[in-house]
Amino acid sequence: MGVNDYREEMRNLLIKVDTRQEEMYHRVGRIEKHLERINGKVAEHEASLIKIKTVGMIAVFIIPLTINVVMRLI
Repeated sequence: MGVNDYREEMRNLLIKVDTRQEEMYHRVGRIEKHLERINGKVAEHEASLIKIKTVGMIAVFIIPLTINVVMRLI
């Protein structure tokens, strides 16, 4: 194996590494976009859960008061 063969082999390996690096860069970009979309959905769901919990807490407080007032009036 001569120096020229070694250089050619190293050149080919560097080309393969560069190609794989570009492919990984594009895949990471797609993954980041997907994560951004998922994070947006998670934020929407968290807001919905907060609204549901708020309504539930208000109901837990108001319903017993209402029942108590109605029972005193009867």
